[in-house]
Amino acid sequence: MAIVRGEELTYTKLQSMDFSRTLCMQSVSALEVHGPHLPVGMDLFMARWMAEETGRRFAEAHPDWTVVIQPHLPVGTDELPLPGSVRVGPYTFYRLLWDHARSLVEAGYRYIVLTNGHGGPRHAATIEHVCRRMSRRYGVSMFSPSIVALHRIITGQRFTELEAILGRSLLAEEREGLLAGEHAGGWETAFQLAADAATVEPTWKSLQRDEPPKWGPLVRLGERWAALRERKGKPAKRVRELIDGLSGAIGWLLNARYAYGGPPVTYKGTPAVASVELGRAFRELMARDCLEIIEQVIRGVVAAESIRSIASDHPLIQPLFWRRIAWGAVAAALLLVFL
Repeated sequence: MAIVRGEELTYTKLQSMDFSRTLCMQSVSALEVHGPHLPVGMDLFMARWMAEETGRRFAEAHPDWTVVIQPHLPVGTDELPLPGSVRVGPYTFYRLLWDHARSLVEAGYRYIVLTNGHGGPRHAATIEHVCRRMSRRYGVSMFSPSIVALHRIITGQRFTELEAILGRSLLAEEREGLLAGEHAGGWETAFQLAADAATVEPTWKSLQRDEPPKWGPLVRLGERWAALRERKGKPAKRVRELIDGLSGAIGWLLNARYAYGGPPVTYKGTPAVASVELGRAFRELMARDCLEIIEQVIRGVVAAESIRSIASDHPLIQPLFWRRIAWGAVAAALLLVFL
């Protein structure tokens, strides 16, 4: 079983590696305020743990492969804009991640897994966008299993598997609390209690359900859009999920900067339902699901480009969408002037 740190490789070792049997694990997430009770490094902790634990399990199952754990990339976008969060603009994040990923490809890596712990809409969309473009352009397999895995878990799609790991049924308050949304809520609080309870403020036990205000104009527009699709016999679930996420993100931004909807909201969900037991089961489920997706890509069962979450479904949050719109408008204006 060969697990190596990317920063410890020499040029000589890189030149001699068999990249057809090398898995490169790259975690990426920035610092962000996570309620009054969790460390600002929560997304970093989760992303790095997924890279290391999934890489360890893959290496154990494939002793003829080498797993390279790259240093964590502490950068991201759409973090909660409160003191303590570290963020860059969406396009800056896109360019940085693109150049970093291209460097990994140029080093020789052909199987590159990005793990992420941050749920910002444009952050997740950028990661999956870069993975798809890099895979197509350079003929590699670059993908992010963690975004898909986390979305399944926090939306309740994996409750049956979670209960199997726990060896019991979820309590009604646990089920309700875990479905209340997630940012420093029940899931992440449980994760950190299992990882290092000393880093969690004891006030977590009293933190009941909270969430940011949703931006009203977008909510109303979204309802009209969803109703129109339903009248045409088309599904509207994805539309409602998108609008719910975007209206919450915009509302949270306005709340943090301009007190929209009241005092600053620092978490979403129900931290009080967390426990070490839930945290251990959550971690196990994440590792299993990420490993399953990696195995599918390695075996050629699914293409790397097909590993995508809801973050890839809508053009408005894609990293180049608004730039392309702007350049299109400029080109149209020039045509009107010169034709």
